Amino acid sequence: MKVQKYLKEGRGQGIGINYIPWTKTSDYSSLGRATRIKGIKIPRIFHLQSDIQYRAFLLFEYHSSVIDIRETYPLLDVMETINIDDLRFDKYRDKDTNEPFVIITNFLLTLRDEKGKERLIARTVKNTSELKRKITWEKLEIERRYWSEKGIEWKVITEKQLPRILAKNLEWIRETLLEGNEEEFDKDLLSTHLLSELFNNDHLPVRNVLRQFDKTEGLPKGTGLFLFRYLIAKKDIRINLNQLIDLSETVKNLTLMEMEEHVWS
Repeated sequence: MKVQKYLKEGRGQGIGINYIPWTKTSDYSSLGRATRIKGIKIPRIFHLQSDIQYRAFLLFEYHSSVIDIRETYPLLDVMETINIDDLRFDKYRDKDTNEPFVIITNFLLTLRDEKGKERLIARTVKNTSELKRKITWEKLEIERRYWSEKGIEWKVITEKQLPRILAKNLEWIRETLLEGNEEEFDKDLLSTHLLSELFNNDHLPVRNVLRQFDKTEGLPKGTGLFLFRYLIAKKDIRINLNQLIDLSETVKNLTLMEMEEHVWS
């Protein structure tokens, strides 16, 4: 049976770098574009089944309070956890083998607050078009009851909370953190210097400060921009990542806004 095979492989088990997702991108074809991506905060391969899951992952990884991300988390004890008398579990079976499908939640996240206290939250990611289907709501009800019984906060998020521009901006800054993407300079030292230059010249357009920084430091063209992205990725600079990043804006105007927190609240 597939379930026993997955359990023997350790799927749905472990935490952090040792977690193995219940389903992998190679297991089946996705309706969306499946993605395998190496994590930065948790350095393992993540298996994301659609564009919207990928966008959610980028946001979760960027968020400071998230310390662990477990994708396609299986609800293996769902039958023992919730009252199933009024739920149609017979719908969740393989048509060929009659083997029951394992209900999964897209993401189980571990958060740590400023006082060091940890808590779990569960998030299911759906396109709004999927919410028009009855079977989707039936599965969501299973998840809702399951996490409620576990005492873990669970919510559904859609593309409305995960705009494409946000994902593009997170990709843009994330690249500066990737292994093997180091330039021929000390980016930590130079980025600290750039941060000082930016805030000493906060009345100037960001683009102008970056260009002048390259010239003053004798650096290749574009180095300042790379370091600016790096500063955002490290959260030394805060900008509104839900909007297009306009480098013609002054430093003061571009760097005052915070990313919205409505995914968590």
